[in-house]
Amino acid sequence: MSRLNGRVRDAFLVVGIAVGLTFPVAVQGDEVGGEGVVIPSSVPGGGLEYVGTDECLDCHEDLEQSFSRNLHSKASYWNANAVGCEDCHGPGSAHAEEGGDVRLGSPADLVARASDAVCLTCHDGELNRSYWRGSDHEQLEVTCVSCHSVHSNFEHMLNNPDQSETCFKCHTDQRTFTFKRSFHPLTDSTRKDGLGKMTCSSCHNAHGSQSEKLLAANTVNELCYECHAEMQAPVLWEHSPVKENCLNCHSPHGSNYPNLLVTQRTRLCQECHEAGRHQSLAGENISFMVLNRSCNNCHAQVHGSNHPAGLKLKR
Repeated sequence: MSRLNGRVRDAFLVVGIAVGLTFPVAVQGDEVGGEGVVIPSSVPGGGLEYVGTDECLDCHEDLEQSFSRNLHSKASYWNANAVGCEDCHGPGSAHAEEGGDVRLGSPADLVARASDAVCLTCHDGELNRSYWRGSDHEQLEVTCVSCHSVHSNFEHMLNNPDQSETCFKCHTDQRTFTFKRSFHPLTDSTRKDGLGKMTCSSCHNAHGSQSEKLLAANTVNELCYECHAEMQAPVLWEHSPVKENCLNCHSPHGSNYPNLLVTQRTRLCQECHEAGRHQSLAGENISFMVLNRSCNNCHAQVHGSNHPAGLKLKR
């Protein structure tokens, strides 16, 4: 038995036992309510053997047609130890002998860590998955197959052609924000497929990150500067909240206020700046200080100024 095949089988059994997996090595359909499950095992005498992909194709030609067009199907060309379908589903001898009455094992049938272990047999150690163990998704038992499908032909082998929709299945609040007046281009009604210039992975790494909220950068500002580079340059007169965190003023997933602001300008500024002699409090006479761009009518360089007289961010 090749080293790769043994690792796949051990991933199903050993990891499964460690996290409380209760599936037997092989069970007949009538023993588990009409549908059996086979969990690959390296236990001596388990009686499970690899039968090869050709055996699978005798019955599953439809799956082969879709699978042959995605990246996983190429693995057999890159790895001489690959055995095709059974790399992920385990030895298929019992399934083939019983004509399908004994169902093959599948990562979707396993508890979270055991399911992930099957995929990580090949994908462990990849750079963008370095922080998977202990990540928010891993702790919440979101598995690889929650978002991906081995048989998928969509980008990144996702379950859905729209990456954002895959995330929105769980992150419903963020979906709501994207329908507000001001939003990032996650969708584009002018395109036939409706997909936008950005996706969730433009800012987040679903496989784990050393930053909070699975950010794909060390800090919020560092991430924002990747697109908004004009805000990054050092300035003579800084606006402290801006340099501290862009989220002090902006809501990244969407807002009902212009420019993704967390609230209307006058109120936003007065969270830090007292009204003083400015007629901008509720109940005061209407003035230019609360009309149009309100505070920005005068303090236009809110992100900082390099003008020698720009102390108050007016120029």
